[in-house]
Order: sequence, then structure tokens, then C-alpha cells
Amino acid sequence: MCGIIGYVGADARGRADALRVARDTMTHRGPDDAGLFLQDQVCLGSRRLSILDLSPSGHMPMESADGRYTIVFNGAIYNFVELRATLEQSVRFTSTGDTEVILNGMRVWGWPALLNRLDGMFAFAIWDRAERRLFAARDRLGEKPFFHCRVGDGFAFASTIAALTALRPGMSQVDPHALDAYLTYQAVPAPFSIFRGIHALPPAHALQFDATTGALELSRYWDVSYARKRKLGEAEAIDELDQLLRESVRQRMRSDVPTGTLLSGGIDSSLITAYASEGQTTPLDAVTMGHESEGDEREYARMVAERYGVRLHEEVLRPAVVRDLPEIVWQYGQPLADVSIVPNYYIAAAARAVMTVALVGDGADEAFGGYARPVVERVAGPYRSVVPSPLRRLIGDAIGSRPGHPPDNPLLRRLALLARDGAGSARDAFVYDRAFRSMRDSLYSASLKAATREWHPDSLYRAVWNRADATDDVDRALYGDLTTYLPDQLLAKADISAMAHGLETRSPFLARDVVEYAAALPTSLRLHRLQTKYLLKRVAERHVPRAAIYRRKQGFVMPASTWLRTELAPQVHAMIGSAQFLDRGWMDADGVRRLIREHMSGERDWGAQLWTLLVLETWARLSLDGTLSRGDALPGDTR
Repeated sequence: MCGIIGYVGADARGRADALRVARDTMTHRGPDDAGLFLQDQVCLGSRRLSILDLSPSGHMPMESADGRYTIVFNGAIYNFVELRATLEQSVRFTSTGDTEVILNGMRVWGWPALLNRLDGMFAFAIWDRAERRLFAARDRLGEKPFFHCRVGDGFAFASTIAALTALRPGMSQVDPHALDAYLTYQAVPAPFSIFRGIHALPPAHALQFDATTGALELSRYWDVSYARKRKLGEAEAIDELDQLLRESVRQRMRSDVPTGTLLSGGIDSSLITAYASEGQTTPLDAVTMGHESEGDEREYARMVAERYGVRLHEEVLRPAVVRDLPEIVWQYGQPLADVSIVPNYYIAAAARAVMTVALVGDGADEAFGGYARPVVERVAGPYRSVVPSPLRRLIGDAIGSRPGHPPDNPLLRRLALLARDGAGSARDAFVYDRAFRSMRDSLYSASLKAATREWHPDSLYRAVWNRADATDDVDRALYGDLTTYLPDQLLAKADISAMAHGLETRSPFLARDVVEYAAALPTSLRLHRLQTKYLLKRVAERHVPRAAIYRRKQGFVMPASTWLRTELAPQVHAMIGSAQFLDRGWMDADGVRRLIREHMSGERDWGAQLWTLLVLETWARLSLDGTLSRGDALPGDTR
């Protein structure tokens, strides 16, 4: 787990000092070591968090023994032991980690074959001295970040947007399409970044930059198919998935530093903890965090810890949002309005006190159908076929959930989802409402509407829907969540919150074999009647107390709407109600004031929208104006 950066161009030597400074903006990602590699046309830098091979042999940038290739690498290759055993038949190794496996794999197998063999989370770049070409790739699901841009006649890349803007000062024009996507879906999706000219390499993509011609080529090297279904019974599927997950956990336990789990008490983390505790000669460490409100799940974490002799470290979440939100937002480099960026930041800090590597349950919901949307879609299909379209639209308008009026009752919420999603096509339902999606015309400023008139963020989601290799709309919805919501929000949040504290997180559910196996399952094994994650729950029955499996999913639900009316109310007025924000020309001033007024009075719940704007303005003051520093508290209204 590291921070990487590089520049390829004729003036590489002249940019070495600037690159070194930019590299060190990522010290939090790699506190253990720093390196720089310089040749006539390339400068590569790395900040290293040492996980494997803690000796100087693991230093980066790393050169191949023949001097042809040089690599900077962020992530972990989980099958490196198996790949190394094959490569040792052809080449000699001088280190014990996974970085040299990538280098030697490039020497022996070449570029496309190397990518096909790697199972892991990664973002890396390899300079080929012979061809004067840079090769780079991002992992299949998007666990590790990779941003790139043109700098003059050259090409630059980095793990963070902040590092790229430090390398090229003045790159601060906001991309209106990225801003529109953020306001619509609360995250900036790849290939965009919030800044014009800086791009995110999408998951499962590779690039090549030719230093001689200046040509840049991007290509997808992997995708998952839901169309090739396996014919298997439930008992066989349980056995196979049990073995796949056990092997995935075993590989992710490989490290030379303290390794444990984040144990929420839910199915996913409990199952991972059960596997991880197998074969341990000393008790496994696990960290759990509760909160002093309804829905605290620590009792279930204790059940799992007691069954497996796990050393459980309990923390209580007491967020200081006014004090810490600027630091949290700074870590992301661009706005991300998932409110769980707050608890994730504190959980990572607590975990880092007892471990350097933490196994987590990310990806289980997307791979095995853990959300309401696929379940609703399974019902919505027959509903659309039976109820005429005009009647479905009337029902959707009458009881479909609308912004500002979310139903309190869980059953009513699902009925509202069915009414809304069933009103139109399955593809239309996939681009569901979040933040300002249904309010773009009424709340965007005239200038932002003009800049985005010929485009809509939904086009990104529709392209994913159309690309899906699937047999039905339930699978298309699953594919969509796996390739949009998971990398753009959840994995970005997981990586950045962990790396803010020098913690590496690893998710066994994101193993290539596991994801491809889940995609090949019949829908009836993922979603049995209306039960989510059916097969995963059947596997969990072998390892996890039933009380922790069959209960209502809770998780960390942060009371953002309440915060905004109470402890954050002065900050709402001082920031998004201020001339400084309204004069940016992004939002309609009267519309924003109306949202604040209605939310504060309790007339409407605009918590999601106001939180989205509060994060945006916090980011803008940090990254555009410099009127707020990461160590500052949020300014409050002094009226």
C-alpha cells in the first residue's frame, strides 16, 4: 500500500524537484520509505507503506535485474506466491515481496498476459527503457486509485489528485460535468475527476504512453459476465463458495506486519473473521466500533469473537464533525458525500493502533445481492408485465419515494421503491434518484445548466447497463452496482479512509475467482424469494452464530439530517448559506436558501442535499480558495 507518482516527458530531469515535493504530499499513504527514479525521459516516485519484505530489498521504485523495467506499485498481489513459483523457473529473485513478481512477470510473460495472471488490488506503472514506453494498470474492481493528466508535452500520473495538482500548480478549473455527476450521485465517477484535465483510470483498464510519439492508449483488459450461468445445486454451491472464500482469506492473510479484521458483527465481516482465525497460533485481533444509539451491533461482534477466541478491541464512535470534517474531506482530494466517510475515518484510526493490515467485507453486497435494489427489480419485472404502463406511472407518482419525503417504515420504503422503479423500465430504475438528480433544473445555476445542457450524468449509468453481459435485469442491476457504486463510492471511501492512517485494507470478497463465481450463480441462489445474499448466508451458517446472520441489516447510519439541524446548523449557515458559496455560480441562491429554511424548520428532510453541498463547499475552500486548511475546524455562523 503506497502512494505512487510519475512523469514521462523530455523535460523529466527538470521536473524532478517538483515531483519530489508532490510525492511527499502522499506521506500518509506511505510513511515508511520514499524513493525516486530518474532517467532522461522519466521520473518516478513512491511513498511506501511496508507490508511485505520490510528490508531494503522491497524499496521502490524497483528496477528489474536486467535494467529494462522500473516499477512503482500501490497495492497487493494476493497470488504472488503462486506466480513466483512459476517465474522462478525462468528468472532469479532478490526480494521476497510481490513488487518483484510484477516486474519479472513483465519480463517473462509480457504486458497483456501479466495482467491476466494478477489477482489483487493494484495501481502500478512500469517504465520500459527499451521501448521508451510507460505501461500502467488499475485493478479489476477499482480498489486502488490512479489519476493521470497531460503536463505540457508530457504525461503525469499519481495516486492522489493533490499530488498531480502539486506537480502542476494552477490546475484548478472545475469540470462542470464532474460537478454535475457529483451533485447527482454524491461522488465523482471515473473517468472524471473534479478538475478539468485530470482523469481517473477506470477499474479494469490499462494504459500505455509512448514517450517518443506522445500517444496515449487506454483499453479495458477484463470484464465480468453474468450470462454464463452454471448448473449446480444448492449444496454443491455452498461447498464451492465456502472453499473459494477460505482460500481468498488465506491469501489475504499473507503479510509481514500485524494483520487482523474489522468486525462489525454483520454477516460479511463475521464470516471473514471466522476464516481468518483458522490456523492462528495466537489470537486474531479484530476491531469493532459501536455508537451510543439504537442499532449498535457490538453484541454480535462479541458473539463471533467469543466463538473463535478473537482478541476484540472495542471502540465507541464519538464523531467531532465540526473539528474533523476539513481533514476528512482533504484526504479525498475531491468531494465525496457519502456520510459514512465520517465513521470510516475513525474506524481506520482505531484499527491502525493494533494492526497494519485489516481484512474487511467490502464487495459482498454487490457480488451476492445484499441491497434492496436487485430484490425490488426481481419483483418489478413481473409487476411491469402485469400492470399497464399508464397505471404504473400513476401509482409511481402517488406513492413513489420523493426527495425530502422518505418513508419512515421499512416496508413502506420498499413499496415506495417498487412503485417508483416499476413505473418505468428496468434501465430507467437503475439510474435512481440521489442528491440533486431530480432537482437539476430547479436548483442548478443558469451557468451550470448551460455548461451541462447537452449531457446528463445518467448517460454513464445507461452505458454500464447496456454493456452488461447478462441474461436478465436483476443481473444487470448487480453488474451496475459492482461497476459504479462500488468503485466510485465504497472502494474510494475504503482506500482513502484507511490510507489516511497508514492502514491497508483487504477484501476477500473482491477476489477475481469469487466475483466471477458469484456472477455465474443462478439468481435463485443469490436472492431466494425476497431474501438477500441467500447463498452467502447459507455458507455463513457453518461458521457464524445464527443471531448474527438472520437479523435486520443495520450498519453505521449517521444522523446527518439531525446533525445539520443541530450541531452543524451554524456551519450550514456560515458555509452553504454564505455569499462565498452562492457566488461560485454553481447553485441557484434562492433555491439553496429554501432548502436550508425548510430543513431547519423540519418542514422537509433535505439532509442528503445539504450534506452534499456542505462537503462540496468544504472541499472548495480547501482546494480552490485556500481559505480553509485541513487542520481547521468548520467555520460557524457568528450571528
